[in-house]
Amino acid sequence: MTEHTPNTNTPETAGPEPFEAEDWIRTFAVAPPEHVDLPPHHPHCLGCGPANPHGHQLRVRRDAHGVYAHHSFDSRHVGAPAIAHGGAVATVLDDLFGFLLYTVGELAVTRHLAIDYLAPVLLDTPYTLRSHIHSRAGRKLHLRATIENNHAHVVTTATALFLIVDIDHFLTPRHNASAATAPTTHEDQQGPQVDSPGTVRTTV
Repeated sequence: MTEHTPNTNTPETAGPEPFEAEDWIRTFAVAPPEHVDLPPHHPHCLGCGPANPHGHQLRVRRDAHGVYAHHSFDSRHVGAPAIAHGGAVATVLDDLFGFLLYTVGELAVTRHLAIDYLAPVLLDTPYTLRSHIHSRAGRKLHLRATIENNHAHVVTTATALFLIVDIDHFLTPRHNASAATAPTTHEDQQGPQVDSPGTVRTTV
């Protein structure tokens, strides 16, 4: 009797094939300025992908100041009872920062992510997330974000450093994991480059 082993690499859960990744990269930075609703980074993106059943499916819009989204965390994101896990909050903020790239028109990756959890982020509670570009210096994008509750109270703040990269960073990720992260300045030595939520600093 042959044991049946299910195939986990299904269209619903599999990541993009190499040729699909290249197509995605070449069209990623194209979002006409008149488009207020911004497209997801990828259908399977953990933060915003509509085809990812385990993701947050974040929907982000552009305004004069940057980008924003309305979002609620659910039981899939629980940490302490009734409270969203800090890692889930970090995922959403990192993804929100990524939507600023549509306003820049260039590809970039997370170099450093710092979060202050000022108050618990509750499950099944609506929040407004906002992000903007604080400054730019060459390849470096210094970004800021907040999460507010319905009473306009800020419950979380975040800052991030994103680095502009070229298309080859994504076409050859294993090579660039070591080659593209060599520190060149004191600021670059804050930590290793990552493409998903990075170093998280918490404040009690």
